[in-house]
Amino acid sequence: MNRWPAALAVVFAACSTIPVDMNEPRRIVGTESAVRIDAEIRGEEIRPGSPVPITYEITNQRDEPIAIADILPITTFDVETQTITVSIGSEVPGMELLPRLISIAPGEKKTFTAAARMAFAVQAKSADPRTRYPTALRLKVNFLSDTKPFAELIDMPEKALADAKRADALFPVWLERNEVVYTNAIPMRWVAFDQPAMPTQPAPARTGRRRP
Repeated sequence: MNRWPAALAVVFAACSTIPVDMNEPRRIVGTESAVRIDAEIRGEEIRPGSPVPITYEITNQRDEPIAIADILPITTFDVETQTITVSIGSEVPGMELLPRLISIAPGEKKTFTAAARMAFAVQAKSADPRTRYPTALRLKVNFLSDTKPFAELIDMPEKALADAKRADALFPVWLERNEVVYTNAIPMRWVAFDQPAMPTQPAPARTGRRRP
């Protein structure tokens, strides 16, 4: 499956006190294995370099706690479906750094915010009519189903822990414990900055006789 590289700058903010508006028409939802995602996409347009604000809630309906990595999301574009996927959380720890994990207790709901800044500069200037631009956006939320092996990372004050040996040891465990929830995709409109402006209507001609 062909994909554009993740040429986006995405800012991940921690917990928010403003919940998702359940009456918002531009809300997307995903549920998998008793974990529910509700997200609100604030905006209908995708513009190069402009952020798309996202508020999302994670509800843990399980009997055990789950955890999500507090790191920058990864954003990809699927050319075939013309869908942007904003991937929240990480599937594996880094080579040396271990990210802070935010825990979500059984029955608990937490709200987060993110801003995806689109940067498809090359494609945005393409004059090829066959170019397939983004037309939809969805979320992919990664979470850890078993938090016991990652106890030292849960809600720690630092953003990350530098421990190459520990990161290497947790690599296979992270892969085994990682689960994913996809939301449905919501329609978006791609607007390039060099898009020509709509032509203006000419001023109506004056009628009547010219003065002598």
